[in-house]
This record gives sequence, C-alpha cells and structure tokens, in this order.
Amino acid sequence: MNQIEDLERKLDRLLKEPDNPQLFNEIGVFLYQLKDWKNAERYLKRACQLDGGDADILYHNALLLYLQSQWKKAAKVCEAYLEIHQDNREAIEKAGDSYYQLGEYEAAAKMYQRLQTEERGS
Repeated sequence: MNQIEDLERKLDRLLKEPDNPQLFNEIGVFLYQLKDWKNAERYLKRACQLDGGDADILYHNALLLYLQSQWKKAAKVCEAYLEIHQDNREAIEKAGDSYYQLGEYEAAAKMYQRLQTEERGS
C-alpha cells in the first residue's frame, strides 16, 4: 500500500471515528514526515485535545513543535511528556535545547544536568 492510500484509509476511518485521538496522531505523524508542518500541527493539536495524557501523542507533538522552532510550546509539551517518561534522553535534550533557545539558561542547565545524571546511571 502506498503512502497516499494509507493516508486516504486513515482519513476514511477518521470520518467514522472523529473523536479517535490515535487516528489524529497517526495522520499528524504522517504529515510531519512529509514536512507538511501546518497540517501536521493541526492534527497533533487535536490529538492532544482529545487525549492530552497519551505519551505518544505528547511526544510527537513536542517533536513537531521543536522541529518548527516553537521553543516555548516545545518545552512545555516536552515537560508534560517527561512526567510520563522521565528517562527519555531525546525529550530531555529537546526540552533543554528549547529552554536554551528561549534564554532560560537555568532551566536548560537543569535539563542538561539531568542528561548527565542519566548517563552516569546507565
């Protein structure tokens, strides 16, 4: 099955299940892989509205925001994700980088220190 057919199938399912956060997440991920940032953000935002506590949805939303240099939003969503998965090195690093870009050096330093702590614990 090619990518367009896969997307069409997911969109058809979404019409039948308009409140399915996982479908919004899957479509959002697909769109950001195509670098369609605007539509990816729209679908991932809706997925978060439907289930803001789902780790996969938070992770993909954080990644998209980070890739778009939306540092403040990325940091906030990374922090929410890290409440669920405290030891995810990539999320810790992205949160630290986001804080650094915002000029929030103390928060960035805490994240980078957390990375070092994770390295020593491994």
